[in-house]
Amino acid sequence: MSPRIPRVAIVSREYPPFFGGGIGTYVRYIVPALAQAGVRVHVVTQAYDRLRPRVEVDGLVTVHRVPMGLGKGGWTNAALRFSMSAGRIVIALHRSGQIDVAEYAECEGAALMPLLFQCHHLPTIVQLHTPSEQLFVLRSLSSPDLNTSLKVYFETERMAMRLADEILAPSQFIASWAHDHYQLAQMPRVIPYATGPLPPPPAPAPDTTPPTVFYAGRIEPRKGVESLILAFNRVAREHPTVQLRIAGADTSGAPGGGSMRAYLQTLIEPHASSRVHFLGRLNHGAMRDEFARSLICIIPSLWENFPNTCIESMSNARAVLVSDQGGMNEMVGQTDAGCSFTAGNPDDLARVLREMLDESRDRLVERGRIARDRIQQLCDPERVAAQRIEHYLNTIQNSIDRPVSRDRQAMLASWSHLESICSGLDPDIGLPEVSEGVRRWVDRAEVSTC
Repeated sequence: MSPRIPRVAIVSREYPPFFGGGIGTYVRYIVPALAQAGVRVHVVTQAYDRLRPRVEVDGLVTVHRVPMGLGKGGWTNAALRFSMSAGRIVIALHRSGQIDVAEYAECEGAALMPLLFQCHHLPTIVQLHTPSEQLFVLRSLSSPDLNTSLKVYFETERMAMRLADEILAPSQFIASWAHDHYQLAQMPRVIPYATGPLPPPPAPAPDTTPPTVFYAGRIEPRKGVESLILAFNRVAREHPTVQLRIAGADTSGAPGGGSMRAYLQTLIEPHASSRVHFLGRLNHGAMRDEFARSLICIIPSLWENFPNTCIESMSNARAVLVSDQGGMNEMVGQTDAGCSFTAGNPDDLARVLREMLDESRDRLVERGRIARDRIQQLCDPERVAAQRIEHYLNTIQNSIDRPVSRDRQAMLASWSHLESICSGLDPDIGLPEVSEGVRRWVDRAEVSTC
């Protein structure tokens, strides 16, 4: 019999107080949600402070911190070392009867080593966020070259997904993408991310405040910031008081490298220059102030999964304008919480933004109220935890009813493919395809034509 309440290991390099991206935010909220539902959770994470390995216990949550440095061999080698260290902990927890199921992010292939070397089968789930090969295609990884190290890195993620019992996704968008790209036997199960407790939303911006559009996120190509600037140039001609405020860390994603922020500033036309404000990375209080002054929050990404920036915007009761390449449309659902446009298309972005700015303030405030209600229902931590517990139990029961027999031929094929990559004999590893509109931005052809 499977246990009524599963005992879970979640492996994530990012976990409070050390985290910086979407994966860390996901784990930050799902762990307490599961614990609140009575699940005993073991978190295996990186000790970013480089102190010795240690275990921290807080109620039903036990955190295992593993030091990890880059050292020789670069990031691929470091990720492999973390996978091995985390795998040893997870296997030991399973052997001692402390966990029933393990969950890993697909990023960095952390599940691969424990999946390969566990002696007794532990039901294993891979959680989709954004695979590294897709980040590379969208030019969000630091290296612009597809070298052997990156090919190996991508292949470890693929192998882990092939070996896992189940794959979870936060949106149907990325579930369908992964099913098609990786030729998965089954469609991944879709369960949204959870939020934390939502504070009261800020009051609507007063009528005396200039209409303000707010972008929050890293300033990098895949976030669609170039098309946002070009679209704002056009909208600013017809709306002489509209303001664009951009919060987020700069990156070296400019053409040829260098500051993305500095590059974007060269795209701003003179009539709009005084109305585009780069705010840098903001703390929680400053972010709340920005939501308070904003009428519309924009998520213009070329490709996303289920972005926390959209969750946060909707949680703060702000109307959202989102691209159609991601889970954002699912977050809005069949509601009036916001509008969408064609990703990477400045003309369409400008058109929809104009339409929203032409709406009354009361209408935009009502959109924001609907947005908060929608995300509160979709990402409710109690509801999401219940869905995940059901999925954990089903995964455990399936492993009992239908024990996984690793496909030896598939395993040999994976190792052969990995060996050919390491030997430099496989130049084409089948990278993901993106839409033509997005491809123009990735190849930097769009800016020159605008």
